[in-house]
Amino acid sequence: MKNVTLILIIALTMAAALLSANASAQQNESAEVLLGAALHQEEVEGNLEEAIKTYQKVLAEHPDNRPIAARALLQIGGCYEKLGKDEARKAYERLLRDYDDQLEQATLARSRLAALENVIHKPIFRKIRIPTGLSVNARLSPDGQKVILAYDSELWIMPLSGKLGSEFPGAPVKLNTGDVEVDGQAGLAWSGDGKWIAFNGEELKEGYQRIYVVSADGGKPRQVHENNRGARIVNYRISLSPHGKTLAFSSVDEGKLHISTISIDGGIPKQLVDAQAREPVFSPDGKTIAYVEDKALGRGGGGLWTVPADGGTPTLVAKAGHASSPVWSPDGRMIAFLDYEKGRHIYIIPIGKGGEHTGEMITVDAPEGIEEVRLLAGWPPDNKIGAITISQQEFALYTLPEKGGKATIIAHGGYPVQPRWSPDGKRIFHTNELDKGSGDWKRLAIASVSAEGGKVATVPLQSETKIRLWAYGAGNRISPDGNTVVFAGQKPPEGPHIMHIWTLPIDGGTPRQLTDAPSPFRDWYPCWSPDGRNIAFVRMEAPENWTVTGKANIYIISADGGEPRQITSESDRVFDTGPVLWSPDGKLLAYFSRNKDDAVDGTLKVIPPDGGKPRIVAKVERIFANKELAWSPDSKRIAFNGSDNKIIKVISINEGSLLDIKTGLTDPNIYNLDWSPDGNRFVFAGATGGNREFWLLENFLPPAASDAK
Repeated sequence: MKNVTLILIIALTMAAALLSANASAQQNESAEVLLGAALHQEEVEGNLEEAIKTYQKVLAEHPDNRPIAARALLQIGGCYEKLGKDEARKAYERLLRDYDDQLEQATLARSRLAALENVIHKPIFRKIRIPTGLSVNARLSPDGQKVILAYDSELWIMPLSGKLGSEFPGAPVKLNTGDVEVDGQAGLAWSGDGKWIAFNGEELKEGYQRIYVVSADGGKPRQVHENNRGARIVNYRISLSPHGKTLAFSSVDEGKLHISTISIDGGIPKQLVDAQAREPVFSPDGKTIAYVEDKALGRGGGGLWTVPADGGTPTLVAKAGHASSPVWSPDGRMIAFLDYEKGRHIYIIPIGKGGEHTGEMITVDAPEGIEEVRLLAGWPPDNKIGAITISQQEFALYTLPEKGGKATIIAHGGYPVQPRWSPDGKRIFHTNELDKGSGDWKRLAIASVSAEGGKVATVPLQSETKIRLWAYGAGNRISPDGNTVVFAGQKPPEGPHIMHIWTLPIDGGTPRQLTDAPSPFRDWYPCWSPDGRNIAFVRMEAPENWTVTGKANIYIISADGGEPRQITSESDRVFDTGPVLWSPDGKLLAYFSRNKDDAVDGTLKVIPPDGGKPRIVAKVERIFANKELAWSPDSKRIAFNGSDNKIIKVISINEGSLLDIKTGLTDPNIYNLDWSPDGNRFVFAGATGGNREFWLLENFLPPAASDAK
């Protein structure tokens, strides 16, 4: 009996050992399979973020399989290094702390740590390749996994990562907002818990719109407030408290802009500070609101401030020329913001519990190829900052045969815009960036280049005060005798609303001021009469609060100076940022007219220089500051850049027939244009780039700051 019992015990022991061995083998096989999947994601698919997640799963499920766990940590560190993130250091340190007996992996970890100690900390910008158009606003979800966009009067939620890797987003999903249309420039905000989204509805009347809150799962939006947000896009920006119970916004009241809060159930808004302010943003705990100082209803600004969410004494956090777009770090210990006067930088400043700054500011420079950082879209827990940027623009001057075909570059680099032929057709005058011979120009100067291409030469200016040209509206047209240029310029310290008409010898010298309109009038877009005796220009009344378009009329003044006479009336709706141009035969003035006060679409009209009833020549879409007119030398046709800025449209002023002239160019947008004196060629400015892009900023905190967080 004892022998039987002994045999049974031995058999059971062997069976248990066999089962244990099988289980261990299965666990090893499972760990190896999972590790192999992670390696495939990293090395074959190049999807580093998904590979990191799978390696972390290996660690979580097989921490006792020491060789495989150590390998997983080593690979995690390698992935983070490729992404430029400081988490690589932490992975190697954990490997040495927990798995130092795995000699091969530990040796590699020590070597990589030593190399990392010698690497200068460098922020990483990663572009998210959004294939569709990107509006002026976007917001990262609180978990950093999605972004909400406004497009075609609708809201879309898009995963930041898709199947092609971390740079390619997933498929966007339309958020149901019922029959409520979304403003295309919408201010957008998530609640801190990710359950609610606030947005601006379509404009009701000029400057006014409703603010709504909708579930992040979609549904019937709740109207919170009807707001006068003014005309500037920065005034649209709104914020929701962490649990989505309170909305913060800016509103225009009696010509001033203030920040307020209101319950999402409605009620009376509570103004938070007496000073003019905009862009309020709740802190992650909901106790503090960051905002920026405002000037001129969003056209100018100042520093970055904080104030208790219930109201109280504001605290200046950082001085800035034009602070904008503040976002809080997920722990509420830092604020990132922009300064539009230094558009290629992102600033990050430590914040104390009282909303005051507690340390030195971190400055991150945008990488090459980015012209400007326009908006910060959020700062989720994984320490990435989302940003909408503007890609760098490159300008050139092109000539094109009158019937279309292949364009020729005649000047490249700098900022060549507003090109005009000289009367003899030999040179192209334009505005461009300053050079050493510019004299007393400020920012831009009048310059010229051979019509066949070559070196750009500045027309030097000698003036008691520097004169500033704008990139549109300057006119810079050459007199019929070729001796004088007429232009519109601003005299600092006069404000941006005031501009005057000047003449200048073609070879440079001292300018002569022809008009002296008082504020709030601006004189610009000057042009010569064909006999050189008179100058026509647009006089715009700059609105006080910029919530409405400016009223404009056409005036004519003698080239010798004197009192200008008005040609049009308010009923003619002269486009305030559009040109006037005299026909070569001297019989007509051409200009753009609005369909209504706030319209961007309108008509092309002509009117006799002595006044009278204007005549509509054609309907015109999307009139804007860089849309210009050019007469044919025989005064029978007018050219202007099309609504898509890719073609030149030519219309017969008597027959009304319209012809599209193709440039043969795929990328440049047409800025301004002119018709050669012999009628054989056009000249125009072409701009490439300038597109909105979405980027993620990573690895921007120094190691000490990252560890503290």
